[in-house]
Amino acid sequence: MGISGWFKLGGRSVFSWAFTFQRLTGIVLLIYLLAHLTYLTSLLDKTGATYESMISLTVSRQFLIFDLLLVLCGVFHGINGLRIIIHEFGFAHEYRKPIIAVAAILIVAVWLYASYVMCSLTGG
Repeated sequence: MGISGWFKLGGRSVFSWAFTFQRLTGIVLLIYLLAHLTYLTSLLDKTGATYESMISLTVSRQFLIFDLLLVLCGVFHGINGLRIIIHEFGFAHEYRKPIIAVAAILIVAVWLYASYVMCSLTGG
């Protein structure tokens, strides 16, 4: 099954969708890591102009939505990853549905709290 198979709509369980989003958030986080490392190389510029221009872009209120989505990806990837690890080791297999519901609630709660903190720090 290729990447297009990840998005097949019919006959998929919520666990299959969670694993698909686990893969997608992993890709997003990898792309962010590469962009972040590129961003850090701007520190090597002796004049500091590149760094200052990148800072002015990334601390803008318009960029906040990307930061909020990145935090959502990280929170989802982390909490869902722990859920997957629990199931892979065979723990609480009979409680799979309640555990995914608790994971979803945790993801939303942690993301909303992080969003509140980020918005309050930026004045948004």
